[in-house]
Amino acid sequence: MKLIVAGIGNVLMKDDGLGVYVIQKLSERPWPEQVELVDAGIASFEILDVFCSADHIIVVDTMTAGGEPGTIYRAPLEELGLISNPAVTSLHELHFTEAIKMVNLMGYHPQVIVFGVEPYQVELGMELSPVIAEKIPRLLELVEAEIHHIIDSK
Repeated sequence: MKLIVAGIGNVLMKDDGLGVYVIQKLSERPWPEQVELVDAGIASFEILDVFCSADHIIVVDTMTAGGEPGTIYRAPLEELGLISNPAVTSLHELHFTEAIKMVNLMGYHPQVIVFGVEPYQVELGMELSPVIAEKIPRLLELVEAEIHHIIDSK
């Protein structure tokens, strides 16, 4: 069993970099060998091989869903109703939903759980807004609990 925890985001766009910062924090802890932490950054086609190797994927990203900034969401990918963008014209525009769709088309079907956090500021800047930065400890707890739940159920 292989579990990928993928942090997605652009660290040059304030809160959008959240997933990458979470992966950096998680990498400071020891994990069983079946857990792989991946800084997926602004996800490109390079992530496909990584996703194809997984039985389970936990995605950490910002998610605009209409809640208050800092709201933490957790849902299986298929329940989010995310629609892939058929007009992707660049390798740098590959959203993780397109990556998962391509992985499925190649015959791989990992279970995907998404942890999303409602952003406060998505604009040029290399630091998280205080509203989002204060959510990182709770988000780390939730992701760690999810990792242990997946591992312990196998």
